Amino acid sequence: MAERNMSPREREGVAVPDTRWMSLVFGPNAALKRELEAGEDKKIDLFEAGLTKELDCSDTINEAFTKIVRMALAAEFGISFVKAKGAKSMIDTIVSGIMGDKLLRRQALMIADRFSKPGK
Repeated sequence: MAERNMSPREREGVAVPDTRWMSLVFGPNAALKRELEAGEDKKIDLFEAGLTKELDCSDTINEAFTKIVRMALAAEFGISFVKAKGAKSMIDTIVSGIMGDKLLRRQALMIADRFSKPGK
């Protein structure tokens, strides 16, 4: 029964990352890894690995959203972009926008829940 839900590559024994969560968070039109442009999958992998490492269940919502935004910017533009002068105010503005929008807040909470690890 579980094999019915597997992709053809999974049935062949090839490990395929689970990106179905992206549809839940970003809607049914969210791009899955097999539909991404060249290089985009590496950015998503970097983003996911960073969140897994950084997010903690004991983080406040504001801390979690800040980590999500920082990690998204670092994955897209590089770590030097996040460390640049003025980046903190930009990140704070983006987090404030997420906090003020019901849909974005819900999506960010789902991402935080998916990638946060148990507290220390």
